[in-house]
Amino acid sequence: MKTALLFPPQWYPSQPYLALPTLKAHLESRGHEVDQFDLNIECYDIFLSREYLERCVEIIRRRHADPSRSIEDQEVRSIYNDILSDSAFLESVLNEVEDAKNVLRDENRFFQFDIYSKAYTNLKIAMQLISYAHHPSRVDLDSFFMQGNPEENLSGILSATEDKIRNPFLLMFDEYLTPKIPWDDYGVVGVSIIHIGQVIPGLTLVRQLRQRYPHLHIVIGGSVFNRHADLLDDKQELFKQFFHSLIVSEGEQPLDQLLCHLKENKPLKTVPNLIYLEGDQVIRNPKSEALPYDQLVCPTFDQLPLEKYLMPYPVLPYMSSRGCYWGKCTFCTHSFIYDSHYRKENEARVAEELDHLSKKYKTKYFTFSDEAISPNAFNRMSAEILKRGVDMRALGMLKFESSEKESPELFDDIYRAGFLMLFFGLESANDRILSIIDKGCDQETERAVLRHSSEAGIWNHLYLFFGFPTEERSEAEDTIQFTIENSEVESGIIHSVGQSIFALEKDSAIYHNPAKFKIDRIIQDPERDMAIVFDYEINTGMPREEVMDVYENFNSVIEKHFPSRQIWNYLSREHFLLYLDHYGKEEILNMASTGVAP
Repeated sequence: MKTALLFPPQWYPSQPYLALPTLKAHLESRGHEVDQFDLNIECYDIFLSREYLERCVEIIRRRHADPSRSIEDQEVRSIYNDILSDSAFLESVLNEVEDAKNVLRDENRFFQFDIYSKAYTNLKIAMQLISYAHHPSRVDLDSFFMQGNPEENLSGILSATEDKIRNPFLLMFDEYLTPKIPWDDYGVVGVSIIHIGQVIPGLTLVRQLRQRYPHLHIVIGGSVFNRHADLLDDKQELFKQFFHSLIVSEGEQPLDQLLCHLKENKPLKTVPNLIYLEGDQVIRNPKSEALPYDQLVCPTFDQLPLEKYLMPYPVLPYMSSRGCYWGKCTFCTHSFIYDSHYRKENEARVAEELDHLSKKYKTKYFTFSDEAISPNAFNRMSAEILKRGVDMRALGMLKFESSEKESPELFDDIYRAGFLMLFFGLESANDRILSIIDKGCDQETERAVLRHSSEAGIWNHLYLFFGFPTEERSEAEDTIQFTIENSEVESGIIHSVGQSIFALEKDSAIYHNPAKFKIDRIIQDPERDMAIVFDYEINTGMPREEVMDVYENFNSVIEKHFPSRQIWNYLSREHFLLYLDHYGKEEILNMASTGVAP
């Protein structure tokens, strides 16, 4: 009995996601026959084609001509007029979309920024055209959104997965992707859903498969439904119409056991971490402890169409640890799927696997997917990479610890090992906010560590947010001032920034103990019982409108103090990694400051 592992749209088109390669490698080591399909990149390849865009134009034409227009169609009538009346512009979009894809795959044109930025803009315009064909839904180069967030309740899911007007994936799967796979060859289909933007596309796919191929056992995994596991008792329709079972937490051992049980026609009650329907009752099997790292195997990217990703070279994801070694940040839920269980790989084996993957797939580019790599692990890993002579260029995530642990010598070794870019969760530069977030650091530490990293030659990217519960305007200003003082045009130890607004997520420490953070009430809307992000009421700190004002004004701060934004704002992190390797940090900064783009 063969198994097909699927990664559905809509996610980034620049590299494979790590879940399928990891599961395939483990299952094959256990004797199972497994194929993997990245339907996300296959979908992009079709979306970004003249033939598909022509179909979208015809959809727009029909919706525009329909005398019984819906309210949504009336809202975009003027835009439909503009699209259909400007035939020259429309023809340029149709003519240039294929070449725009190829620019991002061409190592010569990719590094000519004026050509790259034009191609990227053309791809964004193409995605907008697709979005207008399915208005009011929005399809972008990283996600998919439907009006009303139908993924947040069962009735919305049932409706959205049959909505031929607003859901482009019905046509995509029906006519383009599903016919490509010989489903009769498989007995089990596993689908990984790791992002909200994949919920409706992924469930659209499995609903079609469930209807057309009743012999398949469909199992869902990934972080989204892992967080829904506690509210499935009255969601029997999900098991009846979409999937047969659901695996929570890490999937290697449970999926191996599920395949064995199905092959031997055994009852499912002893498969760990499994949720399934028995009669009309949702059954939750007990969890087992996740496998230790020495029982996991190196991921395999075989069968994935590496040439189709929008990159001139393969950029492979890799993990040297699971969970977060810190695990205390009160807003964070990243370790939830790992049951907050941190463990890491032996650093010598990390270097061995990186060397193997680099040679097998002919690339030196890696993105580390670890929640955060500890300073000690980074130290040992860098030493092993250097000792083995692995030719690698990579990016990774590091937490602020202390200027002693994160010393200049550590960053020198990290840089020499091939890490060109590090991501730091700054969150805030106000010591009180850092304390209630439980970041385990202060502003002085943040500044010292960033200086050490920058002086080693590493590009520092910061994540920060505004509006943490109880945050006052003056405290947000501390973060803004810290960013300015250390920006590209000042001390130069911060090179790029990504800002957001605080979101209260299910399963975070704040969610479970709102009173501790002065939250008066978390709004539990019965019409959004599958929501992951929640609204809340609070009378302390900045009101929502003021938070939005701070956030929007911060954009002008970035534009003024980070000239290189004109470059990195266009580039995904994987693309920017390649630019850093090609040009170097100083050259990118120089070109941006002089107004001469690479």
